Amino acid sequence: MTAHPNDPAGEQPCDWRKLLPSDASDYDRGVVEGGLTAEEQDLLRRQRREWEARCGGGPLSPEELVDSHTIHVVPSRWARFAEYMPSGAGSHACLPLSRGTVTDAARGCRRENETWLPLLVTSFAWGWGKRGFGPARLAWILNGRGPLPGHSPGEIENRLAAAVQVLDDQGGRAAYQLLLKGRPIPGFGPAFFTKFLYFASRTENERCLALILDKRLARQMRCFWERRAGEAYAVNGPAARWLWRGPRWSPRRYQVYLAFMCRGAAQLSESGERWTPELVELLLFRGEPGDGPGGQQCRVPD
Repeated sequence: MTAHPNDPAGEQPCDWRKLLPSDASDYDRGVVEGGLTAEEQDLLRRQRREWEARCGGGPLSPEELVDSHTIHVVPSRWARFAEYMPSGAGSHACLPLSRGTVTDAARGCRRENETWLPLLVTSFAWGWGKRGFGPARLAWILNGRGPLPGHSPGEIENRLAAAVQVLDDQGGRAAYQLLLKGRPIPGFGPAFFTKFLYFASRTENERCLALILDKRLARQMRCFWERRAGEAYAVNGPAARWLWRGPRWSPRRYQVYLAFMCRGAAQLSESGERWTPELVELLLFRGEPGDGPGGQQCRVPD
């Protein structure tokens, strides 16, 4: 088994070589095996320094940097789900939800007989932030929409619990596949169920994290692939814009994504500074899609 991502010994939490699908295309294999260029590594290191400065200065561990990533939500908009929100949420006009806070909610779910609706709601609110459509979207998931009835809370709990069990036993790709194709919850797509899986995976030892993959991060992946489109391994491959087109990325695409992020973290750690895949994900999520070394941009449509 591999080390816990919070292990101070600094071991990488996963091996990208084992994550890379055996049937990966030449294009995907070439990008993942090549990893980050020196310029891309330098850019991420600068972004880490900037994030450390915003978090009060450094050096800070990857876990401290990730835990501090905070999204603000308006609790009154989520009042119908108050029973599942963090304690005291209703007393704030604007509630800061950090990744650390959402992870605490996930730990609470594991303690409370594996009940997962609180994490579904909290991670969903964190993902939407102040945008007003989030509560309505969550209501569709939990209650159905129009003439289409939703699943009962008990059935949703069962499906979430099954996904976490698969996550614990088989890893991120298998849990992703289950929620995408095996026991999907209507309206609960990859952009948000990977957030749920990610926070659930942060609570367990000896595992690779199930990282978030949403439209913003897929655009970043598209840019990495586009920068390598002229390499020999990419010549006969599909265009990057099709490989990373969402919103329902295939389980194999998700596995390629995990392998690339773990590869990047391993490269960045070679200098002696510890990096984790979730820190790479955070910095890419916060960056502008298309940012590249020296201001290089890829072509990312709206």
